[in-house]
Amino acid sequence: MKVLLLNLPTDLNDVSNYSGVIQPFGLAVMSSFLKNHAVDVTLFDAQAHHLNRREILNYIKELNPGMVGLPLMTSNLPQTIPFLKDVKEMNPQIITVLGGAHPSAAYENLLKNNEEVDIAVIGEGEYTLLELLETIDRGGSLDRVKGIAYREEDQIKVNPFREFIHDLDSLPFGDWGSLPMDNYWDAWTIKKNYVNIILSRGCPFQCTFCGAQNAMGRVLRKRSPRHILEEVQLLHDKYNVRNLLISDSTFNIDNKWVVEICEGLLKMKDPPIWGCNIRADLIDKEMMQLMKRSGCVKLFIGIESADNGMLKNMKKGNTIENIQKGLKIIDECGLTADYGFILGLPGETEESMKRTIAFAKGIKKGICNFTLAAPFPGTEFYATAQKEGFKVENWEKFSMYRLAYVAQGLTKEKLEYYYQNAVRTVHLRPSFLWSELTDIKSWINFKISLRSAYRIFFKRLFTLK
Repeated sequence: MKVLLLNLPTDLNDVSNYSGVIQPFGLAVMSSFLKNHAVDVTLFDAQAHHLNRREILNYIKELNPGMVGLPLMTSNLPQTIPFLKDVKEMNPQIITVLGGAHPSAAYENLLKNNEEVDIAVIGEGEYTLLELLETIDRGGSLDRVKGIAYREEDQIKVNPFREFIHDLDSLPFGDWGSLPMDNYWDAWTIKKNYVNIILSRGCPFQCTFCGAQNAMGRVLRKRSPRHILEEVQLLHDKYNVRNLLISDSTFNIDNKWVVEICEGLLKMKDPPIWGCNIRADLIDKEMMQLMKRSGCVKLFIGIESADNGMLKNMKKGNTIENIQKGLKIIDECGLTADYGFILGLPGETEESMKRTIAFAKGIKKGICNFTLAAPFPGTEFYATAQKEGFKVENWEKFSMYRLAYVAQGLTKEKLEYYYQNAVRTVHLRPSFLWSELTDIKSWINFKISLRSAYRIFFKRLFTLK
C-alpha cells in the first residue's frame, strides 16, 4: 500500500498565518522507519511548501495513496476534519489515520463524531503503523494490532496499548531528504539552515495542564549521545544545518547526559548554535556555562505562574523562589531565555494574576509569552474542568490564545482584561523593547522579530472571542 505522511499548514484557511515553519520531526522519523521496512511511503510537508487546501488535495489526487497519515493536536481539529472530509469525497477508499496528542487522549470521541477518521493511533506510532500496514496488506483482522482504535460497523473498537519503545537508538534518523530543508525557521532563528530535533521521549513531571504523557508516557527515554551527535553531524555535512532547536519537553533532567552531548558538540569542527526547553529549578551554573560554550544561545522556560499556590495547584513541582534562583544563574552566564506563563487555570484569582504579571514585567531580557488556560483532553486539568461543567461547544475557539475556559471565581471579562493587560504591559515596556532590539543577531533574526511583534499585537489581542 502506498502511504502518504502529511503535515498540514498551521492554518488551512490562511497559509500565510504562521509564527514559524519547523520540521515535523515525528513524521520524519516515521517516514525513515517505514522506508527501512520496505514500505512505499511519501513524506510531504504542505506547511513548508506553503500550499493551500486545493493544492494539497490535488497533490493527494495525483499521488493516489492508499493511506494518509496525519499528526493531530486538539487546536487543529476544526480544520483537519473538514480537510479529511474533502479527501474522502475525492477518494472514499483512502484510509485516514490520525496520531499524536489528541488521538492518543480522545480516540473514542474522535472516531464516534468524525466518520472521516478511520483509525486513531494511541501512543507512539512507528511499530503500530508498520503492523497496521502489514495487517491490511495481508487482509488480516485489525483487532490484533496493538495501539489503535478504529470503527467496525457502528462500534468503536479499542485495542490493547502498545508498549513504549525503550531503545530509541533503534529508530533511524529523520527522513531529512524528503523535506525542503531551506524553508524552515522559528521565532528565534539566527542562522540558516534550521532544524527541529527531539532527543528523548517521555516526561516524568505531572503538570495538570500538559497532555504529553498521553502519546509519549511519563518514563524518560533518551537517545544515546553518540546517536544524537551522529545525526547532528549528518545534518551539518549534508544539509548545511547551523541552527538547532532541541524540542524535548525538558532537556536538563539528566545532567550527565547533557554533559556528554555538550562535550560532543564542542569537539565538532563547526558546531551549531542551539536552543532548548529547560526547567528553572534544575539549573546548575556549571551546566549552563558548558551549554553556552557548546553553542546554546536560547533557552525556553515554562514558569506558568509567579504564585506558589497556583504552582502547587498545577503540580508544577516548583516554587517561585527556586525559579528566581535559576533565572539569576541564566543572567550570570550571559544566556537569554524566553518564558511561558498561563493565566486562568483552576484556582486562579485576580491577585495571583497580578502577581504573575508583575513578575513578568520584572524580567529584563527575553520574551514573556502569555497563554490562556485551555483544558486539553487527557489532562488532569480537563477532568477538573469537566467536573465543573466544562463542555467544548466549538473546537474552533479551543486554543491557548482564545478564551475556552473560565476558572471558578473569575469572570470571562476579568480573564480577558488581565490577559490583554499582560500582553500589552509586558511587551510595551521601553526596557523590553530595547533589549529585544539589541539582542537581534542577524538579518534573518530581525525579519522574524518583526513578524513576531505583528502576531503578538495585531493577531493575539483580538482573537479571544
